[in-house]
Amino acid sequence: MTNIRGYVLAGGKSSRMGSDKALLEIEGQTVIERQCQLLVPFCEQGVLIAGARSTELSNFSWPVVHDSSIDQGPLFGIVSALEHAESGIAVILAVDLLAIGSADISAVLQACSQDVDSDFDVFFAQSKQDPSEHGAQPLFAAWRVESSLPVLRQQLEQGQRSVMKAWLGLKRQGVLISDSHLVNINSLGDYDNFLRAKG
Repeated sequence: MTNIRGYVLAGGKSSRMGSDKALLEIEGQTVIERQCQLLVPFCEQGVLIAGARSTELSNFSWPVVHDSSIDQGPLFGIVSALEHAESGIAVILAVDLLAIGSADISAVLQACSQDVDSDFDVFFAQSKQDPSEHGAQPLFAAWRVESSLPVLRQQLEQGQRSVMKAWLGLKRQGVLISDSHLVNINSLGDYDNFLRAKG
């Protein structure tokens, strides 16, 4: 697969963090830099920042795809990314999923590439410990743009804001990822715990 673009979702309010989580530092770089660089080797068509709230994010090396309206939730950001991509595969990764690694991205894209008959619309991270819908993480997923976008756009136009409800009309395939890699960093406490765990 060569028509792959990467998008880091960075449009959340970061209200529990108290500041833009995308600008936190980890291992000598900002979180947004870490997430974008993580996607680069897998995305031949480039990596972009989706839904940025902070004007500071426009100072980085990656183009920004702005949402047409703010505070609409992650579904809005996903649709904006898919509209920008227009075709192919869009790998979307939330800025606060800091434990995701290269092996996880490779696993999701490998599952997508093996689906030669395009039986599925989206390949998403699924908790190894929780195979139910509660263990699904749609904010780290590879989306087939042409088949996913019309469904998600229609749901958004009908007032749906939940990704988990909006994607029910899609053919979905989970890719098992360790629970420890699917932890969201939403607060300073989460951030401190994450840094301690990394040593």
